[in-house]
Amino acid sequence: MKPVPSVLKILDFAVTKMDFEFVTSKAAGIKIKGFPDFDNYEIDLDFNVFKEDYLQVVMSVDINNIEKPLPGYRISARVATVFEFGDISALTADQKKSIEGFSTVYMALNNLRGIISGFTANAPFGRYTLPSIDLNDLIKRKQQTVKQEITEKTTVKLKTKAAKNA
Repeated sequence: MKPVPSVLKILDFAVTKMDFEFVTSKAAGIKIKGFPDFDNYEIDLDFNVFKEDYLQVVMSVDINNIEKPLPGYRISARVATVFEFGDISALTADQKKSIEGFSTVYMALNNLRGIISGFTANAPFGRYTLPSIDLNDLIKRKQQTVKQEITEKTTVKLKTKAAKNA
C-alpha cells in the first residue's frame, strides 16, 4: 500500500545530550554471570512540548542513572524534534490537539529509542532498546505535573502580591 503523508512534518531532529557509561559488576558491587538484566533498570523519562514558530518536543531519559547503578549501562540522553503542520484545514481542533499532544511525543520517543539502540549496538553487552511504555499514561502524568506546577507558581505569585500589599 502507498502510505498517505501526514499533516505533521518532522523538520529536524537533534541529539542534545548523550552520556554513556559502562558499569562493571565489580563497580556495581554485584556479581553477574552472562548479560545484565536490562529489565530491572530504573528509567526516568520526561518531555516538554514548545509551541512557537514551530512545534518542538524535547525528550530526555535517564536509564540506570542512579546512585548505585546495576551492572551494564548507565545512559542519559536528550533529543529535540522539530515539527510543523502542513495543510490542517481538514482537521478539527480536537484532531490537531491530539496530534500535537500524542503523535509528536510518540515520534520523539521513537527518535530517542533509535539513538540509544544505535549508540549501544557496539557496546560490551550489545544493543539496549528502550522498552515499550504506556504513552497515554506518560502524557496523562505529564499533564498532571504541569497543572500542579502552574497552580504552585500562581499560589506563590498571589502570596507575594499579598505580602507587598500588607
